[in-house]
Amino acid sequence: MVYGFIGLGNMASAILRGMAASGNFADNTLCGFNRSEGKTLALWHEIGLVPCESAAAVAQMADVVVLAVKPQMLPDVLPLVTPEMTQDKLLVTIAAGKPTTYYEAQLPEGVGVVRVMPNINARVGAAASGVCGGRFATEEQLQIVREMFSAVGEVFDVPEHLFAAFMALAGASGAFVHVYIDALASAGVKAGLPRPLAEQLAAQATLGAAKLTRESDEHPIALCDQVCSPGGTTIEGVHMLKKLGFETAVQQAVEAIIEKDKKLGE
Repeated sequence: MVYGFIGLGNMASAILRGMAASGNFADNTLCGFNRSEGKTLALWHEIGLVPCESAAAVAQMADVVVLAVKPQMLPDVLPLVTPEMTQDKLLVTIAAGKPTTYYEAQLPEGVGVVRVMPNINARVGAAASGVCGGRFATEEQLQIVREMFSAVGEVFDVPEHLFAAFMALAGASGAFVHVYIDALASAGVKAGLPRPLAEQLAAQATLGAAKLTRESDEHPIALCDQVCSPGGTTIEGVHMLKKLGFETAVQQAVEAIIEKDKKLGE
């Protein structure tokens, strides 16, 4: 089976590297095209990606065609792919906003479409990828996609009507975490810590808290309470976060992402 990627940006490159490193995909089964030839050639040298000369060439060669372009590029790219898509092929999209019906309306009748929402943590094999199938996608095709994205992290089956919420929590919120880590590190620098050490400590604290939450049966707030000794230092910081609207800011940011995703789908 041949897997073809149209668009070789950060996300597609991370997925391809993960697939190549997993050892589950045979040599010469990964191909791709990018408008910037440099990215294509870089992946050819790095993982043995088979370069294609156009989006149509990818669709012609591949059994699984992955659209890894921005949503606003789809009106230009999809018509190039459509003539090559037959019922024995599968279209996978990682573009935000557009539902499976958007692709099905333009593809030949019966072509399976699977929508996936990964995130940039795929670069370190720690992505959370949501997967849902369109009207014609079979369970066998869904399993193919699960195996692809398992190479870069965990895969979750998500109903399409919850995709925007999944994307906000599992994907876009990673940017919030980076902002938080930077803010925490900056506070450490202000307190006298060298920047490299402050960033390392902030990242490790975040990683450790996330790991503890995943592996514990306790509610996150219960874990927070265990750090907050009565009359101690930590509870002072927690109360200041609440006073300044930390929780509300996070929740409103998630809501803003969901609303933007809805607009992209219009």
